[in-house]
Amino acid sequence: MINILLCVAVLGSSPMTLEKVVAVVGAEPVLHSDVVSLLIESGIDQDTAYESDPSSPAYQLALDQSIEKKLLVEAARREGLYPDNQVIEDAVDVTMEEIRSSFSSEQEFINYLASAGMTPASLRESYFVMLGDDIASENYVRMEAATAMAAMPSNAKTFFIENPEIVEEVLVPTSLSWIYLPVLPGETMAEEALLAEVRDLIETGETTFSAAAATYSQDGTAAMGGDLGWFGRQDMTAVFESVVYSLEPGEIAGPFLTPFGVHLVKLTDRDEEQVRASHIILITELTQEDLDRTMLQAENIVTDLEADLTFADAVNSFSFDPDPDNTGGHLGTVTVGAWEGEMREAVINLSPGQISSPVVVEQNMAVVIFKADDLQVVNWDDFSQEELQSMLQSVHWQNYYSGMIESLRADIPVMVNN
Repeated sequence: MINILLCVAVLGSSPMTLEKVVAVVGAEPVLHSDVVSLLIESGIDQDTAYESDPSSPAYQLALDQSIEKKLLVEAARREGLYPDNQVIEDAVDVTMEEIRSSFSSEQEFINYLASAGMTPASLRESYFVMLGDDIASENYVRMEAATAMAAMPSNAKTFFIENPEIVEEVLVPTSLSWIYLPVLPGETMAEEALLAEVRDLIETGETTFSAAAATYSQDGTAAMGGDLGWFGRQDMTAVFESVVYSLEPGEIAGPFLTPFGVHLVKLTDRDEEQVRASHIILITELTQEDLDRTMLQAENIVTDLEADLTFADAVNSFSFDPDPDNTGGHLGTVTVGAWEGEMREAVINLSPGQISSPVVVEQNMAVVIFKADDLQVVNWDDFSQEELQSMLQSVHWQNYYSGMIESLRADIPVMVNN
């Protein structure tokens, strides 16, 4: 329901403030509401977005993005790529139906809109304009992408070696290590006590592991006696794998915690790096308190790292790396320019040897701390052909796209109202 909430939040608010023209691209105005929409989409709360200082970096970035979108729309008009009314109406029909399905009844939908001073007709009119522009800009980008890909260099490694400045600007290849801290549930004493009793029953022969799983486990494997089948490294959560791979066939471990709950696990078989195991899980939901506790732990680790704790010792003491081959937490060369959000901001400007602030990842299920390694030399032989080709497409398109936007800015008048 996020589209309707965003649309209503912006269009249903003060028109005198929100409909101020902040720029003009060609003959098309960029409204304050366009910028506010992007600010809300970026995660800024509505009140802050409405009251944003136009001179602030966040507002200026959203304004630039709004101008860029209008440039693409204007270019699409000039190329005859703006969709006709029927195409837009069809897209609006789909969107309106998706929105209506979010409500239990048509009346609830109407009442919700009315609370923001809107009607289904006014919402539909707003979507007609927005979706028309969306389709137009997508049509233009698709046309240009085909042109760009046709001119893409054939040898990725040669291109990267010969164009280091483009690679650095777009991919920002950085050699990184990390400390990976899973967010574990708190307040699990009752669950741990129950599974401890269950383990005693299994080990004294009063029940079997599979029977206990069928009785107590709270996931879909209960019907199969807790059998997880065969799996390998990085198929399960890191904490779970660290326990399973420490066992010999027939051994039981637990109760122990993962981000999903409290477990007992039994290793049933092993074949080189593949294992087969069964588990019993009591599912617990992660809370904000659990995330806050893990974040505080990460902040304390960063403080110790800035004092006298070595990164290697911190990895050994605290990290549950999903990849056991990441010795010392080393991730190798990572193209952080392709990252987004807080992860990108945390590492994009790290100097060799510098430690990042803690970052929440994996939908609040882990917190990580990054370190830029001292050696920042990229070895393109470390990447597979598929990875090289994917990076080449990204670099080539980003370079092409930047030039395309600059060309449109030079061709289409842009006036910003200060």
